[in-house]
Amino acid sequence: MALIMADEKKIAKEIDTNINYIKDKLGIGETFDIIFREYRVGRKRAASFSINGMTNDVVLSNVFEELTAYNQEELTINTMQKLFYSRATHSQAKLVENMNDAVTSLLSGELLFFVDGEEQVIVLDARSYPARTPAESNIEKVTRGSRDSFVETLVFNTALIRRRLRDPNLRFEIVKIGTRSQCDIAVCYIKDITNSDLVATVKDRLNNINIDGIPMAEKAIEEYIVAGSKWNPLPKVRYTERPDVAAVHLLEGHVCVLVDTSPNIMILPTTLWHHVQHVEEYHQNVVVGSYLRLVRLAGVILSLILPPLWLALVLNRHLLPESLSFLGPQDSGVIPIGIQFILAEFGIELVRMATVHVPTAQSTALGFIGAFMLGEFATKVGLFGNEIIFYTAVAAVGAFATPSMEFAMAMRLFRVMIIVLVMMFKLPGFIGGIAAVFLLMLTTKSFNIPYLWPLLPFNFSAMKDVLFRLPIPNKILRPAVLKPQDQDRLESAGVKNNKQDDTDDKDNNKKKDKKK
Repeated sequence: MALIMADEKKIAKEIDTNINYIKDKLGIGETFDIIFREYRVGRKRAASFSINGMTNDVVLSNVFEELTAYNQEELTINTMQKLFYSRATHSQAKLVENMNDAVTSLLSGELLFFVDGEEQVIVLDARSYPARTPAESNIEKVTRGSRDSFVETLVFNTALIRRRLRDPNLRFEIVKIGTRSQCDIAVCYIKDITNSDLVATVKDRLNNINIDGIPMAEKAIEEYIVAGSKWNPLPKVRYTERPDVAAVHLLEGHVCVLVDTSPNIMILPTTLWHHVQHVEEYHQNVVVGSYLRLVRLAGVILSLILPPLWLALVLNRHLLPESLSFLGPQDSGVIPIGIQFILAEFGIELVRMATVHVPTAQSTALGFIGAFMLGEFATKVGLFGNEIIFYTAVAAVGAFATPSMEFAMAMRLFRVMIIVLVMMFKLPGFIGGIAAVFLLMLTTKSFNIPYLWPLLPFNFSAMKDVLFRLPIPNKILRPAVLKPQDQDRLESAGVKNNKQDDTDDKDNNKKKDKKK
């Protein structure tokens, strides 16, 4: 049975009815982590429910001390109103009349306080989740810049963004997903910048999710809200653990989706170029940042085309000019060259996965084994040629230099696919594989945004910003493809309104002075 019932159950006046309902609903007596406690408020009975380990005991002790410090004659009429408005001193408190909403609040970590004879319950938000403090991201490291990153607690993540964007138009709208999990998801955007149709589309797709739970958090949400084929390996959203990256995209007009229990923030919509840019570029000089971006982009391209291109040229030696006659091994060995590439790709992938799974203390030893014992001895015994190892290593370095792990994995799959086509059709296979990858990128869209924009459709000014790290003072326009409400970044609507108000006040004062 789903946790949220179709009909609304009201809070009963009799406190025993409410207590028995929650005990039966949550299995108190079977599960140990639900705390039930009875009190006296004047001469009236009261009861509270909370979840062990999710509430702040110090805060609740102070609140209960106030709630129960009443004389009988003070609670003859309007008992709940007096308790809530005079004694419930905690700032995050509310009155709830629906039992299903009360149970959902309880399972979210809030405390319920029932009073006999009242058809409302006081809900106190004194949550104290198990949480780690913000620390530097292991995925998006920088030499300079902030060292904080998102954590698994939603309210901490919203605070990290709010600290960087003190904009009154910044919005965090909560949506609960999963009839059983009731996971909190926050849709974050700037109201007077982000395209309202984009926000409405994201919220509609979230509200249309019909599932019992999403234990895989943000990845499960992505598969629900992103349109198009689920078999397309190209990532249509970008993930980040850095609050400054999220803030930059919000100012451009993007939408961020924050999922409780996950430190990864989903940024949408995105294009190909969002996955090859890194925050490090903006913590360096303009020229240095542009150089780093071009080197990274070249590494991504080489990781895709270098091994299959070399293989295609080696298999078509008659097409090689005299200056490139040195390409290719003198002795191909027992294993065909194409199969060597496939085995080398699988070997690197196995080492990468093993490095992720083993403890940190063993990762260095594992890297030594993969690089020296497997690579070195594989070439000595003749399983792999030296050039095979070299080109595979170049491709692996280019993949690891890609900021987006999801995009790097897609490039690995494309590279293996092109290598197989080259093995089957030689040079036509390479050309066909590259054309297929380009066609897939050309037809892919993220929330109706072309994946190759601003290359196709071409936008010169935006393309400059993609290829080079332009000076921040020169970036005065938001991406046109997002159709933001406020096109330029010189003055936001709020600042314009404030300045207009100041101007109107000055004009009114001048008129008054003239009258005098």
